[in-house]
Amino acid sequence: MVKSTISRIGGHVKIKFWGTRGSLPQAMSNSELVSILGDLLTEAEKKGLKSPASIKEAIEKGQLSHPISYGGNTTCTEVSHGDELAFVDMGSGLREAGTYHMASGRKIFHIFLTHMHWDHVMGLPFFVPVHVPGHTIKIYHVHRNAPEAVKINFNGVNFPLTFEQLGGKIEFVQLKLYEPHQLGAMKVTPFVLDHPGGSFGFRFDADGKSCAVGVDGEFKRISREELGKDLVYYQNLDMLIFDAQYEIAELASRFDWGHCSPNIGVDLALRETIKNLVFTHHDPWANPAKLRRMYKSAATYAKTQLGAFKSQWEAASQPSGPNLITAWDGLTIDLDKA
Repeated sequence: MVKSTISRIGGHVKIKFWGTRGSLPQAMSNSELVSILGDLLTEAEKKGLKSPASIKEAIEKGQLSHPISYGGNTTCTEVSHGDELAFVDMGSGLREAGTYHMASGRKIFHIFLTHMHWDHVMGLPFFVPVHVPGHTIKIYHVHRNAPEAVKINFNGVNFPLTFEQLGGKIEFVQLKLYEPHQLGAMKVTPFVLDHPGGSFGFRFDADGKSCAVGVDGEFKRISREELGKDLVYYQNLDMLIFDAQYEIAELASRFDWGHCSPNIGVDLALRETIKNLVFTHHDPWANPAKLRRMYKSAATYAKTQLGAFKSQWEAASQPSGPNLITAWDGLTIDLDKA
């Protein structure tokens, strides 16, 4: 069980998911919640749990179907090391992240932008630091037209305020592909993902730990030869945050939509010795039952394929292969403990 509490241990690389949906935020309806609670109560009864307190405790500890909800915010991932932190993308999950970190007194925020599709930028107008003088938001991008695409959100039409009326300061930092950027002790390097209009992943390295964010990515290039210059950014990772929006059977009808499936991530993780594979960018039409089904299918597939890579995983002291995790809004992972 991956702990969902926030740890402030200095020097550790930690990942927090503020938003895990793709394409569009997803709210849980009353009927969906009632259905989930019904399943939980049935499961609790089978385990002999009767009091509300015991059922609540079992849910919080992940002893029943967990989580109740995978969340509804679009993609926003925090990577931190000591007191330095960065966000990858500014989907609707960025709103809550801003409120949380402003309360701790943070004045400077670093955001690495994969691309400018709306689910990855819609949170910025509601990110409180952009409205408060004395706060600086640095947006790092590979696309040359990123500043223009971001500023259009503040044109007085798409949002009531213009860019010039913002109280906080937004700075844009152009990154060069494959060239690392130093953020404190973290090295952040952009690489290419397969997505309409172009999208870029980011690999974070600090204190011998590594994490790569691979959304939005269709992963049409899967062999080492096809990945070419991008291969190195996947090799020997402690964690890959993987675009797993669709079931494998759905991909044929969604070719060139720019998203992938858990089983393809499993193939990549097995071959490149990626210790932890996190599925995210969930489809807004995917309910908790579907996400659990996708996870089980990927776990079964990983077991069937592990034999071909047995020696390298034994050498990595992880003979059972990569850990598979389905992300949910609020999940926090310490790479030193994963």
